[in-house]
Amino acid sequence: MIQFIADKFLAQKLKKVNRKIGAINLATAKSALLIYDASDALVEKKVRDYARFLKEEGVKADTIGFYKLKGKEDKRPQDELSYIYYDKKCLNRLGFPKDNRILKMIGKEYHLMIDLNFNSTFSLKVISTLSKSNFKIGRSTNGCQNDVCDLTISTVNKELDYFLSQTTTYLKMINNK
Repeated sequence: MIQFIADKFLAQKLKKVNRKIGAINLATAKSALLIYDASDALVEKKVRDYARFLKEEGVKADTIGFYKLKGKEDKRPQDELSYIYYDKKCLNRLGFPKDNRILKMIGKEYHLMIDLNFNSTFSLKVISTLSKSNFKIGRSTNGCQNDVCDLTISTVNKELDYFLSQTTTYLKMINNK
């Protein structure tokens, strides 16, 4: 029941999101937001490598990672420069972020937003939906990402490497004349 209410509330908030929509290629992008599940160390490494690649291309990359606590003694990773982490304690009862760090990043206008939420984590869905990014990229699914993202990339399996390589390919092809 709470999930139903949260989905309806998110749909209402989506109607109020005001953003400049436009296709932006890798050469013209100046900023990017990567959204992902930071609970898996392998995914964390791949996202950090991709953020490093974007920085080498001249794109300032910020990341927001959801960290699912594995026990009472477990703690989320510490924030670093452009790597922001959050856990369930940073969410309200409906699963919406209430932490000011995250709210600030949602309101910031990025050129690119790349949704790497392969596990369908609701709070990451909220961030990608409410983000004011100009060009949103995500994996093609039957769910919300098709409605929210401006570019969806179809992946047969949940392979992050393939998705990131395809994202790079399409970002290089956009607006090339």
